[in-house]
Amino acid sequence: MASSSRFIVPSDFSAEWQDITLAQSHTHTQVYTAMRYGRRFVLKSIAPDYANLTDYRLQQEQEFQLGVQLVHPNIAATYSLEEISGIGRCIVQEWIDGVTLGEWLNTKPSRTARERVFGQLLDALEYIHGLQLVHHDIKADNILITRNGTNVKLIDFGLSALDATVSPVDNDPRKDIQALGKILSLLLPQQRRLARRCQNGRIANITAVRRIWTNRKRIIRLLPVFFSVVLLTAAGLLSYLAWHARNMGQQRYEDMTATVAYYMSEEQEQLTAIVNRHETFDLMKESDMHAYKACCTDYSLIRQRYWEIRDSLMTIYAEEDPLREQLWHMWSHQEADMDKAFYSQLEYKFTKEH
Repeated sequence: MASSSRFIVPSDFSAEWQDITLAQSHTHTQVYTAMRYGRRFVLKSIAPDYANLTDYRLQQEQEFQLGVQLVHPNIAATYSLEEISGIGRCIVQEWIDGVTLGEWLNTKPSRTARERVFGQLLDALEYIHGLQLVHHDIKADNILITRNGTNVKLIDFGLSALDATVSPVDNDPRKDIQALGKILSLLLPQQRRLARRCQNGRIANITAVRRIWTNRKRIIRLLPVFFSVVLLTAAGLLSYLAWHARNMGQQRYEDMTATVAYYMSEEQEQLTAIVNRHETFDLMKESDMHAYKACCTDYSLIRQRYWEIRDSLMTIYAEEDPLREQLWHMWSHQEADMDKAFYSQLEYKFTKEH
């Protein structure tokens, strides 16, 4: 009994078993908790109706011999096989202050905590498989999670003891891996593919399970980096394309301006040649009137060709292209200037006789 100061009093260090309480009762076994040396233990005994049967006593001895060999932080420890007054011969095991995996999952733990639990479970199974043993009863009720530290404690190796002497074929670690697939689907539902591979018997050992799981976690961790690189690359590419488009747009505009200027210069030369055919146009003379009309006709032909050139240049640009509108305005201004120049020259050569 603990004192009011919460320190353990000397009487609690008794070698005698105290506070023996039945915790679970099964067909062939009974499980108790009890205190000794100020610590709580689990006592696993044979049910009274089977306690004197040789087969069950032999199975109990085998379970003890197997359990006492297992020394791992994620496996409940086995300490001794003792005759205890009132309940018979018992396997003395570590008492775990915790809950079953199913109860722990009901608390909705974080993904990080789930991954940590799965990693510890892999550690425990890898350890026992390295000893050429198979648990044979991997399920949520046989996986305890400690209240302090959230650590895995694998319990109940009774079936392992029964199968410890069977042939290697029956003692195949893939049986544990298949059961592990069901646990994985509970712990980490997003690992569906790995869980299916485990349950289908397609993975031969825990090392392979760990490698696949670790690689997948690494890929998931790298995905944000990958997408960041993709986004940065895309942003850089878009910036380059925008810069290139601006430069190309400027180049296209300069090319367009040069083209219009070339054709305008050519037309201007033809315009001047038409007008210069005559020194003056005397509107009172019929011959000069015919010459005047001929100049206008020639000029109309030049204008028609000029429009054809304009329309041909316009087709280079899409309708929504800003350069198309710029070309149109540029052409309109140049056309107006050309008309003004032509008619100014004609007007200059007009004379009237009264």
